[in-house]
Amino acid sequence: MKPWRGRHVSNRADLWPGIWHAACVAPLLAVVVVFSLGNAWKGPLFMEPLLAVPPALAGIGATMPRRPLIYGGISLVAAIVISTRTFDTAPSLPITTLIAVVLVTAVSTAGAVHSARGSQKLAEVRTVAEVAQRALLRPLPSRVGPLELGVLYVAAAAEAQVGGDLYEVARTPYGIRLIVGDVRGKGLSAVEVAADILGVFREAAHDVYTLAEVARRLDASLARRQATNEEFVTAVLVEIDPALSRLTIYNCGHPAPILLVPCRGDEYSPPQVKVAAVPVPAPPLGLMSLGDCSGAGLSLPFNPGDEMLLYTDGVTEARDAKRRFYPLAERLAVLVQDGSGQALLERLREDVLRHRGAPLDDDAAMLLVRATGVLAAGTDRPDLQRPLSIPQAAQPATP
Repeated sequence: MKPWRGRHVSNRADLWPGIWHAACVAPLLAVVVVFSLGNAWKGPLFMEPLLAVPPALAGIGATMPRRPLIYGGISLVAAIVISTRTFDTAPSLPITTLIAVVLVTAVSTAGAVHSARGSQKLAEVRTVAEVAQRALLRPLPSRVGPLELGVLYVAAAAEAQVGGDLYEVARTPYGIRLIVGDVRGKGLSAVEVAADILGVFREAAHDVYTLAEVARRLDASLARRQATNEEFVTAVLVEIDPALSRLTIYNCGHPAPILLVPCRGDEYSPPQVKVAAVPVPAPPLGLMSLGDCSGAGLSLPFNPGDEMLLYTDGVTEARDAKRRFYPLAERLAVLVQDGSGQALLERLREDVLRHRGAPLDDDAAMLLVRATGVLAAGTDRPDLQRPLSIPQAAQPATP
């Protein structure tokens, strides 16, 4: 299941190309109409230089040389025809017009050829970025065992393909484990840190007994980078035990997950929205040695029909024109009334962008997990096909 990215696509046709073509043709038509009227005006109007405008306008933003060549050819033909009528009165003006049309057409065509080469290079870079994105954030399956997954990723930059937000799921002997995190900073350095964290998680999730130990492995790997003293990652780790209908949360300085619990026995009431906040979050990965991690864990029921939303701070820190943060829990209680699943994530994305009124300042990742209570017939990735065994009992629920 691919993360959503890119701009919202409108169903309305783009009118801008037609408007731009009309702007290119307007000077040419004006000159032709004036000279076609013949004796409507007394004296020369000296409008021939306007014939150099269409190829100049056609070259703006052109990625193929065909468009400025077509407009330049038409303007050149018009200039030749008009020069046969004005050469006797002002011989220098038609010659100057012909030279101007040829030079402007040549310059516009050269610019279009250069733009075409730049567009080709940009397309190649985007292809490489898409490959890097798929290697960093592998497409998640829509279902893992008895869990249904929905994921949505909104990049702060419209053309961005990779960023510092990360997510992953792994079916391990200890339960189905998930991680959602946010690397401090942006750019290639943040992408490198995200790649390292995901690589360690994909290994450690299958090898260690508790989420606290997984977090310590991630923290140690980040500390060994020694690239800068300011590198850290906020993350929340989740372990779901479908057999016992329990989930365990271990939070390292990350926004708390939100549970959507349906009202048992009342199918017409909307689900209850509960913030699953741990007693005391641990410091972010890379800084765990600086604080107390004893209160970073929490165990809660997770029954069939329950849902959990994991997200990054790009959602909650979206500000409107009055600098007010996006009220995620409050808005989620309203949006969930129209249904859940991937459609809920899409409505949530639209609502965040509507609240913001502009593109987001930070990347935003959202992962929605729903317990179905029904085992899947198969999985979509090899690393999610290990048999699920539960060697330990779930921790008691925190009041």
